[in-house]
Amino acid sequence: MTMNELNAGDFADYFHAVHNYDPFPWQERLTGQVLDEGKWPDIIDLPTGTGKTAILDTAIFALAVRPEVFPRRVVFVIDRRIVVDQVVSRAKQIEEKIREGSTQVLKNIKKCLDNIGGGSPLGVVALRGGIPIDKEWARRPDEPWVMVSTLDQFGSRLLFRGYGVTQRMRPIHAGLAGNDCLVILDEVHLSRAFAETLRAVKYFGNKSVLPNRFHIVEMSATPTNSSGNRFHLTKADLEQSPELRRRTKAKKLATLYDAGSKHAEVAVPLAVKKILKSELDKSVSSVGVIVNRVRTARETYRALLKAGYSAHLITGRMRPLDKVRSLERISGLVDPDKPAEIERLTVVVATQAIEVGADFSFDALITEIAPIDSLQQRFGRLDRRGTLAEQTGKPARAWIIGIKSSFNTQKPDPIYGSSTRFTWEELQKLEGFGSIDISPLPENSHNFPKECYAPPTQPPLLLKTYIDAWVQTSPEPVVQPSVDWFLHGIESNKKVTDISLVWRKDSSLDTLKEIRLRPAEYLEVPIDAAKAWLGGSPKEVAVADVNREYEEIDNLNIDKGNDWKRWRGYDEEPEMISVQDIKPGDIIIIEPQRGGLSGGTWDPTSSDPIEDLGDEAQAAYGQRFTFRLDPRLMPEAWPAPPFPKDETDALEPLRDRINQWFNKVAVLPNLLNWQDQAITELQKSRYDIKSVGTYYVLASKKFDPSILDSSDQSVSFTGSGVTLRDHLKGVGEQAFSFACRLGMSQEIQSDLKLAAQLHDLGKVDSRFQKQMVGDDDVQQAMFDEPLAKSLPKATPSHGKWPPVRHEVMSVAMAQSNPKVLADAHDHDLVLYLVGTHHGYARPLPPICEDLSPEILQFDHKGIYMEASTDVVYSSLAMDMADRFWVLIDRYGYHGLAWLETILRLADHQQSAWEAQK
Repeated sequence: MTMNELNAGDFADYFHAVHNYDPFPWQERLTGQVLDEGKWPDIIDLPTGTGKTAILDTAIFALAVRPEVFPRRVVFVIDRRIVVDQVVSRAKQIEEKIREGSTQVLKNIKKCLDNIGGGSPLGVVALRGGIPIDKEWARRPDEPWVMVSTLDQFGSRLLFRGYGVTQRMRPIHAGLAGNDCLVILDEVHLSRAFAETLRAVKYFGNKSVLPNRFHIVEMSATPTNSSGNRFHLTKADLEQSPELRRRTKAKKLATLYDAGSKHAEVAVPLAVKKILKSELDKSVSSVGVIVNRVRTARETYRALLKAGYSAHLITGRMRPLDKVRSLERISGLVDPDKPAEIERLTVVVATQAIEVGADFSFDALITEIAPIDSLQQRFGRLDRRGTLAEQTGKPARAWIIGIKSSFNTQKPDPIYGSSTRFTWEELQKLEGFGSIDISPLPENSHNFPKECYAPPTQPPLLLKTYIDAWVQTSPEPVVQPSVDWFLHGIESNKKVTDISLVWRKDSSLDTLKEIRLRPAEYLEVPIDAAKAWLGGSPKEVAVADVNREYEEIDNLNIDKGNDWKRWRGYDEEPEMISVQDIKPGDIIIIEPQRGGLSGGTWDPTSSDPIEDLGDEAQAAYGQRFTFRLDPRLMPEAWPAPPFPKDETDALEPLRDRINQWFNKVAVLPNLLNWQDQAITELQKSRYDIKSVGTYYVLASKKFDPSILDSSDQSVSFTGSGVTLRDHLKGVGEQAFSFACRLGMSQEIQSDLKLAAQLHDLGKVDSRFQKQMVGDDDVQQAMFDEPLAKSLPKATPSHGKWPPVRHEVMSVAMAQSNPKVLADAHDHDLVLYLVGTHHGYARPLPPICEDLSPEILQFDHKGIYMEASTDVVYSSLAMDMADRFWVLIDRYGYHGLAWLETILRLADHQQSAWEAQK
């Protein structure tokens, strides 16, 4: 079989090579339909437990077979946090098998994907919030990626207001999110408002002059798009697969348990202990307990540990590294294909995070009452393969705990409203006929009234004027609509959004530049809960894994925090702010002694010191290893490392003393995996040593692309000493290559290349050049050619940059000679791309008065250019703003952002390559 012969008939071989088992009939049928029709169905309607995440396999396979039709980025969007991790695990397995290429079909798929992305077959990333270019998903526009994201993270990026994304990077994230994407909206009944927003964004999509590869697929048994093309399970699918038939026909029964009127955090632990003690069958080895709030989960977990049970806690309010450790401990216990017998009963206490998508299977299930659609998802974690019912000949059992306090008609549940009360009343009617049948495909299905479902939210109409406001990213309009309603719907009460908390011993800018913030160490919590905690409120705000109403907290301390700060990027020191100043999407750095976690999950009542995961997060990121020689981060049994204060009396070189210390630590017992890996990697390389205050920071020399955040300092100070001519040529080639692989027209390919060859002309300013050599007059005089990148070890001097930004002057110089743009097919596009390549001028460029103006000169391929930096009173700024709106109309909101992204990422890619030479 050759690469060109890859077709739908090869899907089964590909699937088996990746997963070591055959696909279900529906999975093969879907793949054949997608490839044959050249499009995806609007709706995929399948019961839980039937392998819906295999849609990823179809998406990747379809891209390999028909890359001109199907999108490079597969975005799996779901409003649950554990699910993000579960789907990522599947995607990584696909990625690893394709990279290994152990069979002919995998080798062929790898070749196809390599050709699409210029040598990288597939990347996988989880978006839970984070810093620009994390995990490199936004490094190149042409590489195939599987992105698994929470709704807030993808949705905010799509609407040009990416949470946790710096202002100047937002167009890149929007350009990638709004083009060349297959958006899979899982369990769409959880996110009806965003489904409407997605369809509206597609309607306003890029113009026909650009490739149109933006597809939307809804996965749910209760989709929002009633008129769409639906794919569903057929009778033939069940007849052809005994495994699928067993899963969907598995018998499951539920019993109601009245826990009285105490609050959930008291009533649920008592009820769970009673059920475990008196109701379980001997065949049960694992029990899942799913509750509605993090506090209830914590208290239940503690009660079970105290009672002597083997218990584990999983919530969506955990730092990813903590969550990984917890999941590793339970993976063998909740695996649907686990051994038939496990010696000791295991109980996993969880929140809504495992309702959907998570491939967990319990022999018995105990759940707090919830809306019927949530309960149906939770029942999908019970005897997931149907093997227990088959082996014992008995139905798997579940218990639904009802709590009268949550049925209060005057004060409805803050998370689910009155739907829990209606669901309980309806279930009581069913129980009157015996146990409640909760099988995936019950013999006698019951139609629950709409009041039993989670309260739906209506999205506002997405008007062109709203997108006109959001697309202005620099500067932003003073008045603009919030994106929240377009993600979660219109609410009578404000819905809460998340912020990210990071615990660090040292939050100084110098340390943060060396030990960068990584999403692996973030804890995402609702903004009102964080404010209540940081503001000293004695009340614990109810926290769940699902969106709920914002809760106002009175009598908060409005003084600026002294043990927490807001991160502002790597150009500014973190700032001390009051709780009133915290905004959605903020990243707050907290002193570990303040506490805030217990059992690895959110607990504002705990004052136990929190582990600083900074170095471990760098190891998880995998680009650069670090080690802080800070005794506060080390076990007491470790030997003392070298300190800066000892330097004057030291008899041996510092590097020798550090290596000796490494040798002592490497043989200590109980080293964590990341510590062993970091020590090994650092010892293999000639690591950097930097003094930050009282201790040293060690870092491997591997270049970290995440530093390229579009600031002059990050992009220009790579220490590579590259000349301006070489850099312009390299970026031009990169942009042209990206555009070719993305299927852009020859005219756009040419214009992107030309814009790239002109983008940094303004760097010829003598003041910019002086910064490139570290403010050294002698070094500057030695160079005949202007530099695009700084000399090694050169550092910028504050306040000595040219007052007019170099990209603005690049536009002025490109316009100074008509011959420069003689070959341009769209003059406006070329000039616009030059002026926005650092994220400014969308629509207004920042133009300051130059009190000591210079005449900039440059000869580009025999074409002479000259422009004065005295542009403050010229029409340049208004021309650039007008050009922005003209091009929006010509290429579309996301289309123009896509073109910007291609040039800017070509610049980043070339800069990264130059830095590693």
